[in-house]
Amino acid sequence: MTTPNTDQPLDQAMIDQIVARVVALVRNRLATAVPPQRVLMLYSGASTGYVAGMETIKMLTAANHDLTVIMTASALYVVGEDNVRQAGARHIVGPDEWVDTPGMVREIDMLLVPTLSMSTAARLALGMMDSLFSTLILGALLNNKPVIAVCDGADPYGNGGLIFSDTFEGAPALRQTMSNYLGRLIEFGINLVQADGFVTAVINQLHCTAQADPELPAAVPLLTENGRFPTILTAADLSGHAPGSRLHLPASTRLTPLAQDIVRQRNLRLQFINK
Repeated sequence: MTTPNTDQPLDQAMIDQIVARVVALVRNRLATAVPPQRVLMLYSGASTGYVAGMETIKMLTAANHDLTVIMTASALYVVGEDNVRQAGARHIVGPDEWVDTPGMVREIDMLLVPTLSMSTAARLALGMMDSLFSTLILGALLNNKPVIAVCDGADPYGNGGLIFSDTFEGAPALRQTMSNYLGRLIEFGINLVQADGFVTAVINQLHCTAQADPELPAAVPLLTENGRFPTILTAADLSGHAPGSRLHLPASTRLTPLAQDIVRQRNLRLQFINK
């Protein structure tokens, strides 16, 4: 009887497949651990973020979340409706279909943008509701709905900046302006992430949005250093709290604009109580 040679290294491709399957299983379990939520995903014609978007579709549909995918005309050409359907999406809205944008924004729990482009980022930063794509995103922000977007394709110092040039040296003033647009989107409350962190960000938001999530930390009183509730909540008061935390505050508490930005960026859940 021969003994298997344990010194032979495993095939790297096989290792990658095993790791990918384990990661997918863990993600699916996390996505299934919360009640079904209503998710809207917007696909533009940008290519960066395509894979992350497909992985997210597979995860959300496997976990029975209510997913609607809206595709622009360029997305139908670059991404392809068949690919989106093969990933698991059942409700797909094309560019020629009428959409009740206010009604849709009110109904969803979160909005996802896996393929944010530089042109779309510019329109959003200027507050332009000149397309269904930008109207839904800005409308979601106005309704205080979480928006998560992959920023790689819109980053002039990242993949977006390499579309027209092999370096980042050209048009420094233009690149800085485009970079400032992304900063404005963060100020608006959009959670900009890298493509490889998109699925994780979506899972975190699912758990933060869920009302009966056992993994969410219990709500704690938000006290200042002197042991009292703040009457005006500042960004400094929130600096020590992890993303997704739930905090108790008196109903009379007022938030500074920067504190409101921190609440959105970290997905903090403030519960205002009567004292």
